[in-house]
Amino acid sequence: MRYIDPHLHTVLLDDGVMMKIALTGMEACVIPMFHCLNGIFEADAVLTLWDRSVDFELKRGGTIGYEAFVSLGVPFYGLTEKGAEECLKRLPDYLKNDRVVALGEIGLDVGTDFEKRLFRAQLQIAKSHNLPVICHTPIRLAPQAPEIIKQVINVIKEEKFPMDRVILDHTGERTFDPVMASGAKVGLSCCFDKVPPESVANLILNNRGKLDKFIVNSELASGDGYFTVPMVALALRRAKLPYNDIYKVVYENPKAFFNLPID
Repeated sequence: MRYIDPHLHTVLLDDGVMMKIALTGMEACVIPMFHCLNGIFEADAVLTLWDRSVDFELKRGGTIGYEAFVSLGVPFYGLTEKGAEECLKRLPDYLKNDRVVALGEIGLDVGTDFEKRLFRAQLQIAKSHNLPVICHTPIRLAPQAPEIIKQVINVIKEEKFPMDRVILDHTGERTFDPVMASGAKVGLSCCFDKVPPESVANLILNNRGKLDKFIVNSELASGDGYFTVPMVALALRRAKLPYNDIYKVVYENPKAFFNLPID
């Protein structure tokens, strides 16, 4: 089944892995800036990654055979406050690229003042550029997840950002109910430290009347977990969910949310 992976960190994946992913049926992907840098860096490190995303990654997608789109954001881990301020100043110029379809991933992980300031600033930028956002939330086993998801939702509301233009990503069993009630899209990241394929499928199957709410992604950045979105689709087929409903979840929903110019 053809699908779109709306959260795929191709910057960290080699050509061989990307070829395998394309062979699984991925026809398009959204490449978000990851929220965490491994170390402490200044703005140049982030700008280099943005440059790669809007140049090499787009060309590589065309060469291998999938459509690549980009979501840019300023990470809240691994970047100095001075570096973050410089990136915020430069971000609007990068958002002019017509392949940049969202801002992210942004959000909160532990809820520091720095995280919240950066989150608010980027929500304002997204609003002024009429872009949706991919919002990072703590992983399913993180003890702070239930509390932080409340803070994330409150910040979005306080900034008067339209909730239906937000993916609250990495939603897990303990955060599922508040995310569903928020009005945002439910981002189900299917990878080793998030939610396994069968659990993703069960969350969807238990809410068949709200299929338009779900955005399924791999969040792949390393390893060999490049079958996770197809595994969710297969689990849904085994449960006898109609083909058109599965297709809606893995293709039509992300296409519509990001307004992707593809068939």
